[in-house]
Amino acid sequence: KYIHMKKQIITVLASLILILSSTVAFAGSFNIGAAGAIGKVDASVTEKTHGLTTNSNSNNADVDNTNVFIGSVFAEYEMDLVAIGVEYIPGSADVSDKTKTRTEADASVTGTKAATSADVTRSAQAEIENYISVYAEVNMGGPLFIRAGMAQMDVNTLENLGGNSGSYGNAEVDGYNLGIGVKGDLGMVDGMTYKLYYEMTDFDTLKLTSTGNSVASETNTITADLDVTAVKLALGYRF
Repeated sequence: KYIHMKKQIITVLASLILILSSTVAFAGSFNIGAAGAIGKVDASVTEKTHGLTTNSNSNNADVDNTNVFIGSVFAEYEMDLVAIGVEYIPGSADVSDKTKTRTEADASVTGTKAATSADVTRSAQAEIENYISVYAEVNMGGPLFIRAGMAQMDVNTLENLGGNSGSYGNAEVDGYNLGIGVKGDLGMVDGMTYKLYYEMTDFDTLKLTSTGNSVASETNTITADLDVTAVKLALGYRF
């Protein structure tokens, strides 16, 4: 699924570039570059698990992870008024700056403590990787531009659950991003460009259901909302 979706995004980008370049022959340029950002990750997570005395326990957690450094690379086709590009963030990063832990009675086949005779300490962390975004930037006059795009990334759950609690596995999540900033030529080196902009990315609600529980009907669920805001400085080369 990952490879298929990434191929779809690249296909959309390539099609847009071909359409624009054939419509305005030789009017544009290709840019490649890298960006560094200081970002903030906000997440709200709700997990429902099967516990000792009730059908389910609901646990909530919020993540407010600030001053996160994000590095990315990009390639784009730029004309006078619009640029179409793709941005990729290599590597992976933790959503939270620390692992979340709690202790509760582990559910058994019968759902009673007598059958398990143990409590369990659950720990949870999420890792994101393979972020890719396809975007368009529209010139608003002078150096000012606005930016909009669609994004996709993988979310890897790094949970430590009880023996009867199953596991969540990993998932893809889609979203959109919006931004505003300024860009232009550096002037020190022919072809060198810069962009300084603010961007927010809002991802769709992530919903996960555990598998491998000792009782098939006693699955656990996670619902999470994730937002990222960042200030980015990008340096590129036009050719």
